[in-house]
Amino acid sequence: MEKNFFNLIDPVTDYIDSGKFFRQPLQWLYYIIGVLCACAPLYLLYELIDNRFFKYAEGKEIFAVILIWIVLAAVCLGCFLLWFNRAKKLSGILIPGSKFVAVPAVANFIQTLGEFYGLFVGVFGFICCLLMTLFGIDFYMPGPFSPSASVLSAIIMAITGYVVIIVTRYIAELVLSIADIANNTDRLVKK
Repeated sequence: MEKNFFNLIDPVTDYIDSGKFFRQPLQWLYYIIGVLCACAPLYLLYELIDNRFFKYAEGKEIFAVILIWIVLAAVCLGCFLLWFNRAKKLSGILIPGSKFVAVPAVANFIQTLGEFYGLFVGVFGFICCLLMTLFGIDFYMPGPFSPSASVLSAIIMAITGYVVIIVTRYIAELVLSIADIANNTDRLVKK
């Protein structure tokens, strides 16, 4: 009787130890973030229409905002595809029999988040700053997309995006390599 009582929790611990406990919720999070990325341009368009931007803005401002919106839609589509691509690959990153199952999932999340942010800042920030400079328009945009956009700030955006991708990829691979070393050591000890 006691043996059966203590085995009641085995399905839960087996599920956690298999790594599915970490991968499946992360996959759902990836899909949710991807859908939010796809919806972001539509929400921005709704806000522009709701705030009557097109009624009160000048022609060149409207044209610049339309171009920026097109770039945002393209970048958000790319981010949507990135999150869905990484969600599909997340299920295959765990080696069967690994002792460390959470580390690969977290490393993948760090890498994907860095790619997302780097892509957004690098591409959207670069093109947005160039368009604002080209049209000589000052928009109030919080953060790096300030009213003082210039060619220099566009270059800084591109470099920042690239550096973010490299640094987060490096961190993710470093974390993953530590887990691989630990898993390989554990396999050698068991032999």
